[in-house]
Amino acid sequence: RRSAELPLLRVDAYTSFRSRILSGELKPGQFVTQRELSELAGVPVGPAREPIQRLEFETLLQDYPQRGIQITDISAKLIRESYELRLVLEMGAIRHFATEGSMDLIDALIEQTAAARSRASYDQGEAFRAEAVEVDWTMHDAVIESLNNQCFADAYRINAARIRLIRANNVFSPSRMLEVLDEHLAILEAARARKATQAGKALQAHIGKSKDFALRGM
Repeated sequence: RRSAELPLLRVDAYTSFRSRILSGELKPGQFVTQRELSELAGVPVGPAREPIQRLEFETLLQDYPQRGIQITDISAKLIRESYELRLVLEMGAIRHFATEGSMDLIDALIEQTAAARSRASYDQGEAFRAEAVEVDWTMHDAVIESLNNQCFADAYRINAARIRLIRANNVFSPSRMLEVLDEHLAILEAARARKATQAGKALQAHIGKSKDFALRGM
C-alpha cells in the first residue's frame, strides 16, 4: 500500500509546489528548504525530491547543495529570452493555425475572447482577471496545439511556465487587459479570414507588446 501511495504523493507535491510558485505565493528569488516545501505540500521529504527535480528541469527553481532551493528570480534577461522563445514557437505555428485550424475552434475562441473583452470594460475584480488570463492562455495553447507536434508542445509548456511566473509578479493593469483582448481578437479574426500573414503580424506585435509590458513592470 505504501509503495502504491508514493506516486500519488509525488503528483500532489509537484502540483502543490508548482501552483505556489506560479501564484506568487513563493516569491522569485526566495530561498526555501526541502523540508519547508514538503510541509507546504503536506507530504514527507522523500516524495518531494522527484517533484523538485522536475521543477528544476522546468527552470522554475534551482536546487543549490548546502544552500537550499531558490525560486527562479525574474530578470530582464529571463523576460527577454522567454518572450523571444514564445515568438519563435508561435510564429512557427500561426500560419498552420490560420490556414488549417478548425473554424469551429476559431469561432469559439473569438466568442470567448469577445465576451471577456466586453466584461473587462466594467469588471476589474480579481476573480475576473484570473478568468481573463486563462482566456489569454487558451488562444496561445490552441495555436501551438494546432501543429500536433510534441517537440513544439514540450518546449512551449516549459516556456509557458516561465511566462506564468513572470506574470504572477507583474499583473496586467485594466488598460493592458483590454489591449491584450483586442490584440487576441485581431489575431483570431485574421485566422478566421484565413489570412496567415496578417495573423502572423498581429501575433508578433502582441508578443512584442507583452514583452515590453513585462520589462516595464520590473
